[in-house]
Amino acid sequence: MTATTLTSGKGAPPIYRTSIGKKVLMAVTGVYLVLWVIGHMLGNLKVFLSPKEINSYSEFLRRMGDPIFPHTWLLWIIRILLIVALVLHVYLAIDLSVRSRRARQVRYHHPEHVQSDITDIPAVTMRWGGVAVGLFIIFHLAHLTWGWIHPGYTYVRGNVYQNVVGSFNQWWLVVLYVAAMFALALHLYHGTWSIFQTFGTNNRRWDPIVRRTAATVAVVVFLGFISVPLGVLAGVIS
Repeated sequence: MTATTLTSGKGAPPIYRTSIGKKVLMAVTGVYLVLWVIGHMLGNLKVFLSPKEINSYSEFLRRMGDPIFPHTWLLWIIRILLIVALVLHVYLAIDLSVRSRRARQVRYHHPEHVQSDITDIPAVTMRWGGVAVGLFIIFHLAHLTWGWIHPGYTYVRGNVYQNVVGSFNQWWLVVLYVAAMFALALHLYHGTWSIFQTFGTNNRRWDPIVRRTAATVAVVVFLGFISVPLGVLAGVIS
């Protein structure tokens, strides 16, 4: 790669115009999203403690930063950063995929995946798993944040505990959430592994450790998230 390749074009900074730069930016946004997912999971687990704990945590998110920040300002700053990171992450994923297709001068004669082992389910399903997770995010916001979807129970704004219990007493919502969290876990596994790959900290020697780390993150997040709907359905949370 020449200096011309890195600096050609107008307006955009060099890092943003190259495939390597786009992969780095995608990895950075990926790190932010993974950390946010883990934090969100830990917050959700407070529902096992008591209604007061989870509702107080919800209220804390709105007033955190007081008195430096006005009410909910810091929460909205975090939300905006999250939206920006998510949109940029999706855009870069699509852009890199398009670039990869255009770079193929000769189509492969066989439909098998060339760069990923066909048995590597997370890699094979990365694209559609990302779409599934994206659609679920919209549903999740409409369901438990905005209160637009509340079949079989009354949504009460600010009462997180009641909304969670009311929601997951519906078996089909539990099935939907477990399936979505499975898709998220697959995405996290391959995404976490890819982050190490992009930053150049992965090689043949460290690959088994990196893969175990990625698998651990995915499994912990999956079990952490599904424990809430399953806990409600089993009567542990009621």
